[in-house]
Amino acid sequence: MTCLKRVLVSALSLSLVLTIQAQVTESDTLLFQRDSVIELDPDPTTIFFQEGEKTKTPGKVMLVTKSRKAVSLANFLKSMVADVTDFPLYTDHAFADMDNDGKKELLVSNYTGGAHCCDEIYIFKNIGPNKYQHVAKLFAGNTIITKEKEFIYDFHEQFGYFFTCFACGYTDTTDGAPVEIRSITLKYNKGKMVVTPGDQELKSIINDNLGKLGEQPYEKLSDDIDQDNGLRKEFALNLVVHYYSFGRNVMETQKLFNKYYKYPDAKKVWAAFVKQMQYMKGDNDF
Repeated sequence: MTCLKRVLVSALSLSLVLTIQAQVTESDTLLFQRDSVIELDPDPTTIFFQEGEKTKTPGKVMLVTKSRKAVSLANFLKSMVADVTDFPLYTDHAFADMDNDGKKELLVSNYTGGAHCCDEIYIFKNIGPNKYQHVAKLFAGNTIITKEKEFIYDFHEQFGYFFTCFACGYTDTTDGAPVEIRSITLKYNKGKMVVTPGDQELKSIINDNLGKLGEQPYEKLSDDIDQDNGLRKEFALNLVVHYYSFGRNVMETQKLFNKYYKYPDAKKVWAAFVKQMQYMKGDNDF
């Protein structure tokens, strides 16, 4: 083979190899991209508002707010967007008969913006043609609206910084670890949010959890940063669920705390728990 032929053959071979490599690389890249795309299913609350009944004329729907001010739905939604400009907001509304009485309530969902918080859901009852009155608000509960029209309210947002960092939490990998308890279920009924009462099983789980938590070594808080390994937060989450699930009895909840929390800073921790409960009650209508 002459030198010229060898050059031509080599050039053609190189061109063919580069073409094949390019095709394989492009194909593999596309295949990788297709295989790597993870489409997360929307949560039930998002579905509730996306599929819920809307009004095409929000300016004609009048609301009576908690402060008894009259405002159109359009302006109410705009006021939420105007409150925060640094974060992409999610604001939506839907009409639904939440207590099956033949009248549809108006629900408004909003995200206030922030590093960890907060979601809020407003509920308005119908009091006349295109007129609705505020009856309840759920704030900072990562609230889930189920297909059964129940509201699952999670207390983690409210107690996220309870003597620890927001992302920190008590960890126990043993077989006998405490069961995660941090949420309650509510139902809307005739203008009120009603907590689903706890049963004996839940009471037993909470007592068992607190008993196990109370057996852990005491971790003294530093003078500079009042943060632990999440133990105090875990106590608080169990206590707040007990409080709402069994009659909102502060004295009974404190008895439960005193029974299991035997550490030297008990007075300080209980005072912080009560203070956080007061904050939470000011933001929520249940």
